[in-house]
Amino acid sequence: MWELGPDADKPEWRTVESPFQKTIFSVVNTSEGPYAIGDGGTLLADRGGGWEIVLDDGPRTRDNQLRGLDVTDDGNRVWFAGSSGALGCYDVTTRRKYDYSGPNQMTSTWEGIAVAGPAGAEKVLVANGSGEVLPFTIDGFDEDWGPVSKPASKGSNVAALAAAPDGVGYAVDTSGNAFRTTATDGWEDIGIVNAQVKFYDIFAGRQGRVYVAAGDGRIYRYDDSYRSWTPIGVAEKSLRAFDVHGDQMVVIGHGGAIYERTGSDRWEQLTSPVDGTLFDVALGDPDIIVGKSGTILQRPRGEPRHAGESPDGDQYDDRGEYFDPDGNAPGESGSGGSTGTSGGSTGNTSSGSAGDTSSQ
Repeated sequence: MWELGPDADKPEWRTVESPFQKTIFSVVNTSEGPYAIGDGGTLLADRGGGWEIVLDDGPRTRDNQLRGLDVTDDGNRVWFAGSSGALGCYDVTTRRKYDYSGPNQMTSTWEGIAVAGPAGAEKVLVANGSGEVLPFTIDGFDEDWGPVSKPASKGSNVAALAAAPDGVGYAVDTSGNAFRTTATDGWEDIGIVNAQVKFYDIFAGRQGRVYVAAGDGRIYRYDDSYRSWTPIGVAEKSLRAFDVHGDQMVVIGHGGAIYERTGSDRWEQLTSPVDGTLFDVALGDPDIIVGKSGTILQRPRGEPRHAGESPDGDQYDDRGEYFDPDGNAPGESGSGGSTGTSGGSTGNTSSGSAGDTSSQ
């Protein structure tokens, strides 16, 4: 019989050092590592040397609150939106910020944003607190603002936005309705998901695959063939956000809870290192979760979990070494020993202004 040590229950997700002590609202993975937005217009990133603050005053250097964040399909630009019409992007390859705030003199608070396409050819949807959605496209850094509309002319506020890789946009509102749009067809009602619950997050993938996270502890899946929504039970309490990576889905919920899909309809609650409020999750390399009081959780992808190397060059984690290729005992130098190999949308057009053109 195996005897487990005192660290056997160490969580797969780990807290990492954060340079920010206030709430972090949203996170995405980019070509240069994960980026996140936090309270007071802060943009944070881990570009290989640990988490750091990239910007601390929003796109227009006015400390506007940022609540919406998305990334281009190639991972080279992050777009963010927030209070007083704040809207901008940050090119992670050149490390430059661009300000598009107050498009068409719209200065109300943006509540959500969705981006499709690569950097320089983006299709973007941004929604405000009145339920209006502004579509626009980007050519290089020049914007083309589209006409503002409310999905299907209904008056409810937009709860969440998403953009599929093919450029189709999706939205759910506070009355339980769901919609989709394209650049040419406008908004189309695709049914009532559930009018009795609050929605927090939406994901749009390929081939019309859409999921919505709800306050009743369920994920709702859209079936385009039947134009219907199927509820999938995950938890007993509210689900805040989720992300999809291939066939994998991770959901965060009430009180720091983390759930992962282990089969088509099977879910497992993972051990969480925190019990505070979590706001967003991004799956990639690595997987990241962010939340209240600067919380950042991380999980490696595609390799065994480890926290460094032992003196003889072997990797180890909380439970000790798990591979010893040099043939020496742990703690002995790797030199002199035998080595092995591991098996193992039309409107006014003008260019976006470069808010801060210095490298960050």
